[in-house]
Amino acid sequence: MSERRCPLCGGRAETAFVARDRNRGVGDERFEYARCTACGSFHLVNVPADLGPYYGGEYFVLPSREELDAVARGESYRLEFLRPRVPAGRVVEIGAGYGVFARLASEAGYDYTGIEMDARCCEYMRSELGVEAIRSDTPGAVLDELPPSDAITLWHVLEHLPDPWDVVRRAAANLAPGGILVCAMPNPEAFQFRLLGRRWPHVDAPRHLYLIPARELEAQAARAGLETAEVTGNDPGGRHWNVFGWQHALVRPTAHTAAKLAALQAGRVAAALLAPVERRPLRGSTYTAVLRKPA
Repeated sequence: MSERRCPLCGGRAETAFVARDRNRGVGDERFEYARCTACGSFHLVNVPADLGPYYGGEYFVLPSREELDAVARGESYRLEFLRPRVPAGRVVEIGAGYGVFARLASEAGYDYTGIEMDARCCEYMRSELGVEAIRSDTPGAVLDELPPSDAITLWHVLEHLPDPWDVVRRAAANLAPGGILVCAMPNPEAFQFRLLGRRWPHVDAPRHLYLIPARELEAQAARAGLETAEVTGNDPGGRHWNVFGWQHALVRPTAHTAAKLAALQAGRVAAALLAPVERRPLRGSTYTAVLRKPA
C-alpha cells in the first residue's frame, strides 16, 4: 500500500478519525479524515464525487430583505477587520452566499463584488442588493480576470475549496499593494476539537474538506507574498462559533423540538463556563486571519 500524502503540502498523513454528517444528517456514509504530520492540517480522504446533496435543504434558503438586514446587523463586526486597514475601495468576497457581507460592505460604501457558486444567490444579490455577483465554482479563475482589489474576504469558505492554496496565491496576485486578504476558518487547534474529536460540529463532514491550523495559513500566505497583520479567535464571530460548537455537539438533526431547545440551553451554559479557556490565544473554535500585501 502506498504511503498516504497530504494534498496541501505533500507530507505524510495518518488517519485521524472517521465521522458522519452529524450537522445535517444527510445519509449514513462514513467520512475518513487524515492528519498531516508535517503541516498539521486535516483533510477529507473519501471526498464524495458529488457534494451537491450535502448542500441541499435549507443551506441556500433566501431570506426576506428584513431577515437579511437582521442577520447583517448581527455580523457587522466583520467590517472591523477591514475599516482600520482599508477604509474604502474595492472588495471581493469569495463564497458570498445570499449576501450578508455584501449588504454590510455596500452599505459601508465599498465597491463590492461577490463570487458565489449558487445561481439563485447571485440573482438575489443582484436584484435585492444591487451588487455585482459572479456565478462560479472556480473563484481563483475569476480573480485572475478581475481588476485589482483592496480587500478579498473568505468568511468560512477556504475549508470548503478543493485547492485552498491556489485561491490564496491568486488572491495575493490580485490584491493591490497595501490590500488585505481576510480568512475566517475552523481552528483544528481548538479546545473543543481536542475534547470532542469527530463529534466536533466544526468538522462538518463532508462539507469541510480541510481543517487548517492558523500557522499553516500564515506560512502559505507568506509564500504568496503576504504579511500577517492579525490572527484572532476572540472576536465576536469567534465567540459566537464557540457557543455554536457546544450547542450543536449536543443537538441531533432528528431530535424533537423540546430536546433541541434543552441542548441549545445546555450548550450556552457550557460555553459560558469554558469561556476562560476558549478565549486563550487560538484555543477557540475558529480564527480570523488578516493578511496584508506590502505597499
